[in-house]
Amino acid sequence: MNPASDAPIDAAIVEQASHWLMLHWDGPLDAQQRLAFAHWQAADPEHQRAWQRLQTLQQTLAAVPAQTARSVLEERQSRRTLLRQLCVLLLVGGSGYLGQRHLPWREAMADQRTAAGEVRRLQLADGSQLLLNSRSSVNIRFSNHERRIRLLEGELLLSSARDPRPLKVDTPAGEVQALGTRFAVREVQGGSRVELFEGALMIRPKAGNEQLLKAGNGLWFNAQGCGPQHAADSNSIAWEHGRLIAERQPLGQFLDELSRHRRGIIRCEPAIAELPITGVFALADSERTLTALQDSLPIQVHYLSRYWVTVKAR
Repeated sequence: MNPASDAPIDAAIVEQASHWLMLHWDGPLDAQQRLAFAHWQAADPEHQRAWQRLQTLQQTLAAVPAQTARSVLEERQSRRTLLRQLCVLLLVGGSGYLGQRHLPWREAMADQRTAAGEVRRLQLADGSQLLLNSRSSVNIRFSNHERRIRLLEGELLLSSARDPRPLKVDTPAGEVQALGTRFAVREVQGGSRVELFEGALMIRPKAGNEQLLKAGNGLWFNAQGCGPQHAADSNSIAWEHGRLIAERQPLGQFLDELSRHRRGIIRCEPAIAELPITGVFALADSERTLTALQDSLPIQVHYLSRYWVTVKAR
């Protein structure tokens, strides 16, 4: 193994390489794009290394069943999920990190999944109401003995129906058992976040002590245990009604949330990431939201393409 070629790659170069990869995925480059791509590759050896690393990572597709690979690559949203995960691998470095479990095959073949900007409402067989946020996927398994929902990606909002069988939500961090409740579960970096609005929940981390959560509270947990409880944030589920609500939220966090509801990527420069945002915004019109932010804050919204947006200081 070559330590130099296996080293992590700068985040800015990763972003540039991923932009070029998405352009290649969207169709053949025109003459101007081919020239610009050649100039970009020649400008810095790190550019070429990033591109070669992306090509190597894509070879993992060869180990995936053809039907599954087609399902992923033919759907734009799934391709963008794959691109985000390939970029994480570029930043982490190391060929030992490769493997199907790090790529979104499970999400692509999930029982239910949503694309960017899509919110889906489902009535389950027991009468429970399940709402999936944008870029989310679940598997649903009901038996004679229990009801299980596995959250693979994203966020769900669940209003449970009365039923003698226990209702449980599985996440990579552990298990959430509903006790006659209305609650939200979201996959976040390093664990899962739960907001409870009605009833009670039992949180069971994979390797930690279980904790009872009562209505009006929330917490974050990972496989090792639960964090401190906090007041449940009702603004966090405004997506149920097509809105995004911010109360002095850092701009970087706000744009991350907005990005999951639109196709493509929104990048926020670190210098302005802590600017506070307050307001109510319509998720159905992210372009209008970006324009409103540009009009009210000392920022500039730059479109490299319609799928690649960078927010900079003015």
